[in-house]
Amino acid sequence: MYSIMLVEDEDLIRQGLKTLIEDVIGGFKVTQEAKNGREALEAMKRCLPDCIITDIRMRNMNGLEMIEQVRHNFPDIAILVISGYGDFEYVKKALRFKVDDYLLKPVDRVELTQYLTNLKVRLDEKSSSVGHKHSLAPDAPVEENEKKIIREVREIIHAHLGQDISLQFIANKVHMNTQYLSYLFKLETGQNFVDYVIQCRMERAKQLLQDTNLKVYEIAKLSGYDNAKYFMTVFKQLTGTTPSYFRESHPR
Repeated sequence: MYSIMLVEDEDLIRQGLKTLIEDVIGGFKVTQEAKNGREALEAMKRCLPDCIITDIRMRNMNGLEMIEQVRHNFPDIAILVISGYGDFEYVKKALRFKVDDYLLKPVDRVELTQYLTNLKVRLDEKSSSVGHKHSLAPDAPVEENEKKIIREVREIIHAHLGQDISLQFIANKVHMNTQYLSYLFKLETGQNFVDYVIQCRMERAKQLLQDTNLKVYEIAKLSGYDNAKYFMTVFKQLTGTTPSYFRESHPR
């Protein structure tokens, strides 16, 4: 489980973020909390977290001042900026210090989940490269749930191959943000969503060509292609042969 330092001067917001990170997202634990940049720098002398999530405007030392000092001493530490101020000047300054991302308050649960999920992949790879592994047991329920979602996505795809299957359509079915679903699908299957759909459609087309006497345009329709000519083009690109020749070379 990876450690996070929360730097936020409002107690309620800080507690809400902690609950979201530990109880909803999983895989991370808030091990340090600070109300301003000065407190955060002092805490880092005792223990260095895997990630810093910080506000911008705070008394004594603001988030940008703290980030500048952190970057000087720890150039590779992950930093996420969360602020209620959408002024582009703050964004530019934060990005100049090479923060990972910049989220506006109120924090979108999906956006924060997406950031931490991406971060976890990076930290896992980094840990493996140095021969050190963090305990993944606390995150197992989340990973299993994600696998369950992708299994459901695959089932939905196979059940709707003859229809227009967009990422938005699937995301609505599983109640998930499209960008996060796309990322999760690639992570779990090793394929882009669109490539997987095309592959499934071609497998159905090959099966129909072998097992039925349907016309090519009818098979195209059942495989999700209203335009038979386009279907034949895609089929040849992926199989190296035309639908008609494929049928001839695979008699029933």
